[in-house]
Amino acid sequence: MPPASNAVSAAPRRIGEIEGLRGLALTLVVLFHLFGAGRVSGGVDVFLFVSGFLLTGSLVRWATTSDPARLDQRYARMLLRLAPSALVVLIFVGFATVLLSPQTTWTQTGRELIASALYYENWELISSQLAYGAAGPSTSPLQHFWSLSVQGQFFLLWPIVITLIALVLRRRDWNVVPMITCVTLALSVASFAYAVQANATNPDAAYLDSFARFWELGAGALVAILIRRLPLFPLLLRITLGWCGLVVIIASGFVVDGARAYPGPLALVPVTGACLILLSAGAPTRFGADRLLALRPMQFLARISYPLYLWHWPILWTYLVFRGYTAVGLSGGAAVFAVSVGVAWLHSRSFERPVARIREHATPRRTIMGTVAAIATVAITTACSVAAHTTEVDRQAAVAEQLGSDAVDCLGAASLDPALAPCNNPDLDGRLVPGVAALEKDDANRSECWGVSGSEANFCTVGPPTGYSKHLIAVGDSHNNTLLDVYEQIAETHNWRIDVAGLGRCYWTKANLAQPDKESVQRCKRWNESVERRISSTTDLDAVIVTHSARAAIADVEGADADRAEVEGLVAAWSKARPDTRIIALRDHPIFGHEVIACISRHGLAASEECSAPRDHVLLEDGHREAVAAHDQARLIDLTSFYCTQARCAPVIGNTIVTRDGLHLTRAFARTLIPYFDREITALLE
Repeated sequence: MPPASNAVSAAPRRIGEIEGLRGLALTLVVLFHLFGAGRVSGGVDVFLFVSGFLLTGSLVRWATTSDPARLDQRYARMLLRLAPSALVVLIFVGFATVLLSPQTTWTQTGRELIASALYYENWELISSQLAYGAAGPSTSPLQHFWSLSVQGQFFLLWPIVITLIALVLRRRDWNVVPMITCVTLALSVASFAYAVQANATNPDAAYLDSFARFWELGAGALVAILIRRLPLFPLLLRITLGWCGLVVIIASGFVVDGARAYPGPLALVPVTGACLILLSAGAPTRFGADRLLALRPMQFLARISYPLYLWHWPILWTYLVFRGYTAVGLSGGAAVFAVSVGVAWLHSRSFERPVARIREHATPRRTIMGTVAAIATVAITTACSVAAHTTEVDRQAAVAEQLGSDAVDCLGAASLDPALAPCNNPDLDGRLVPGVAALEKDDANRSECWGVSGSEANFCTVGPPTGYSKHLIAVGDSHNNTLLDVYEQIAETHNWRIDVAGLGRCYWTKANLAQPDKESVQRCKRWNESVERRISSTTDLDAVIVTHSARAAIADVEGADADRAEVEGLVAAWSKARPDTRIIALRDHPIFGHEVIACISRHGLAASEECSAPRDHVLLEDGHREAVAAHDQARLIDLTSFYCTQARCAPVIGNTIVTRDGLHLTRAFARTLIPYFDREITALLE
């Protein structure tokens, strides 16, 4: 028997509110996903707090009263409770993706299926630079698995930590609980400090980061350890604490921008609310928050909270993709919620309960092996499917590469060339270049021409580095780097040297550009300063080519003020070039939005008509025309006639898909612009 000093309270305080609190937290997440217009409820923060509370409370009792080496029993129960239900949802998402989603999303969704099955979806989202956001057709159908992954990683590692502490200290007949408390506190403080720093520099990644989230789990763990040693508070105080906690949790989603602030210091708001509710527990009250949490509807939602959380996001995503909507309205949200509750109830009744009964007949070892085998089957099957799809993507990309390297009549922009009208090439009948599956790889950008290293922008050179007849620099955001093949072909044709640099959401300007976080602001500033140094110090520079996305926004101003600031920022930047350097501004291409890819996937070649959009909806002003008029050395190249008619712009032109993601040109279409861009730029530099 372990020593008495290791034992926890013989009569632990009853926490009847815990299930209702967990149900409230996950229900808030669901409701904000449906009706929150992208806001974050704080429910996930409470969910992680409760997870830390429940697991640590159980582990401490187990480590001080039982054999802490029997981890197999704990992992068997945990896997059986969590993994089978998650796998059912993952299988549904896999089939729904193939049936409803464009092939451009299949590889990424496949990677996320594997990551979700293996509980590292949060890290997959970070590595893929996919920020947590409101539901939409372009949003990942598995985005919500990030929090389950954080929880799963904690559930995997935390029992090992507690077990190691218990095994070491119990051999020396030392008290286990104080050491567990100290380790938990130290790790939580370190995590909180890291979360503050990460949230300030890169909030999108911090939101998903397990290390930044640990302190919320750790806070629950500390409360689990300490609450059993606290006296039962007076009735009036408990009622006050309970209602205050409930109000704080619910209000946090309305008063805090959680998507940008969590898990930084403001995440203390919902976590504190959860802590107050637990401190108010211990005995039933007549007028306390426990009465609300004990109501039948709340208990029902608590019982189905896990399957409700699993199912609501894929059902919402399916609804949006199937209906072709970019957002869910009030009636649509109500319908999705009702369906999600029904599916969750059915799942709980017909799947969770029978699976739970397996524990009564199977040994822990067989339970673990069976569950791990099911997880491996889903992961391996998905990996094989992704590999097969990748092979098809490579085949379609090779076809597009071959056509792009040949002079093919009427391909892409050439089909709108007035000099070739009417343009018809029978060899292109029925062919779509590139294939939809290959769009994800049809990108001309190159890593050596992209980003910033330290204080210097990353420049690459196309054309001869020495012995050139003209020297140009091409700078801008991602829309600039989609033209790398164009720059390279023109450089090789005319013996020009063109130095190219690009950075996401950033272009050469003196205006302050809107950025998602402080780190991006500083990165854009360093890139701009480096570009300006390069341009002003290059003595043989003939011209600077500038272009950027018309969707790029100026920080802190709107409307006419933003338009004026955009133009003034461009002119001020261009004025830093040497007086004899020509500025060549390329007007931006049409921006259709992500949803156009699904339309192209459905209609194929007919997308040239079925998916076209009014010209004034997708061809946005980028400030170049006005800036050129205000700068003596600036000239404008406008290739709009090769994208649009007077009335509409099409995403498929001359058997070629124009945009690879609704925002950027395909490499295939950009190559068809070479003769027309070449004609314009050579005329300006003669």
